[in-house]
Amino acid sequence: MGLLNISKKSMAIALSAQLVLATQAVTLAQAEMLGTDAAISKYTALDNRTALMDELHRGDVQAEMVAMGVDLAEAEARLAALSDAEVATILTQMENDSAGADIVGTLFTVFVILLVTDLLCFTSVFSWVRCVR
Repeated sequence: MGLLNISKKSMAIALSAQLVLATQAVTLAQAEMLGTDAAISKYTALDNRTALMDELHRGDVQAEMVAMGVDLAEAEARLAALSDAEVATILTQMENDSAGADIVGTLFTVFVILLVTDLLCFTSVFSWVRCVR
């Protein structure tokens, strides 16, 4: 009977200690309200970083980087070290600076230059333009 009382007593002490420790761990957690703007910016930044990392993992990009002598692991580490604002700036530049994106503006500029040179009698590209001489 004495051994049974000792085991009950030690079990009660162990469970009490576990309850106290569990309660202490719960009180350390703090919660705060997360606004919609903060949640959206967090996930937008994560999406931007993922998109940039996907571009870095493309085969043609990696081949060009190796040809330029850039270490791929170092490039990934530097990309991971960028701030969210820097990642957003890089993506904006990539979207705006795509090659050949403004083909209409380029064609219009060439047309205007050829029209002016035809009017000044330097060229004869358009048959319907009369020289100003």
